[in-house]
Amino acid sequence: MTEPPPTPTPCPILHLDLGPLDLNLLGLHVHLNEVVLDIEAIPGPGNLLGNLLCAIAGLLDGIDLSGVLGNLLQNLIDALIRLLEGLGAGGAARPAVPPT
Repeated sequence: MTEPPPTPTPCPILHLDLGPLDLNLLGLHVHLNEVVLDIEAIPGPGNLLGNLLCAIAGLLDGIDLSGVLGNLLQNLIDALIRLLEGLGAGGAARPAVPPT
């Protein structure tokens, strides 16, 4: 007798936990109790989307996203300041710092 193949370990993709929400949308009142959404990808033979999402989810393991996003945001702010200074509107945006 052959044993069934082992069950693959799901890869967590998204965990969204929303508390109660009260919305007033132009006169339409919406009350939503707690919503918990869990999305998992299941790898294995024939599970093309599960295999793809598990591979993508593993790409960012061990990367400090806060540092990467912080640097990206700082670069964007610096570019906007340079753009405003080029337009003549950013003279007071940031004091000039002598180059080191």
